[in-house]
Amino acid sequence: MIDLSDETVLLAEIKADNKDAFGFLFKKYSRRLQGYASRFVQDEETVKDIVQECFLKFWEKRDLISSVSVTSLLFAMVRNSCLDYLKHQAIVEQYQVEYLANQDGEERLYSADFALDAEYGLLYNELQQQIKIVIDSMPKRCREVFVMSRFKGLKNREIAEKLQISTTAVEKQIAKALGIFAKYFKDKYPIEVYIAILAWVLSGK
Repeated sequence: MIDLSDETVLLAEIKADNKDAFGFLFKKYSRRLQGYASRFVQDEETVKDIVQECFLKFWEKRDLISSVSVTSLLFAMVRNSCLDYLKHQAIVEQYQVEYLANQDGEERLYSADFALDAEYGLLYNELQQQIKIVIDSMPKRCREVFVMSRFKGLKNREIAEKLQISTTAVEKQIAKALGIFAKYFKDKYPIEVYIAILAWVLSGK
């Protein structure tokens, strides 16, 4: 009998394409993640869409996830997606982010925003530099696709059209970029920083 309550086992099963394990993950955390996302976004349907999209990205990019807390990663992904949504809507205010950055309990880690939290100021600047180093180290086409996806917000289909390549080629380049990020940050920084970076990368389109 597989013990899916063990996060290590759960992640291993999901990476092995076990859809029942993924269903277990969704059932266990979706409601809690929706409650967390509702602190950022007021619209209930938007909250549900954001959480479902994060689970979808988690499943699609499961091969790139290893040795992390599933819970931590999901919360970080939802946080990033909510902030991206608010910024896109041009309605985000600093106090909204600061409120979430000052939560107590286990969600404190998932709420921390390096850009606004003073205790992370130096780390945030360092990570910006490290992210630039990683992007600059990527092969030209890989870097081009990643920048268009993560920084310009283009969907895979749009990138494929602009570069005149297939969407499959775009997906492979993004997967390559994610692998480069994971390899670079996994052993260089504490696990919470690695999770924050991984969530940021996975939150791309």
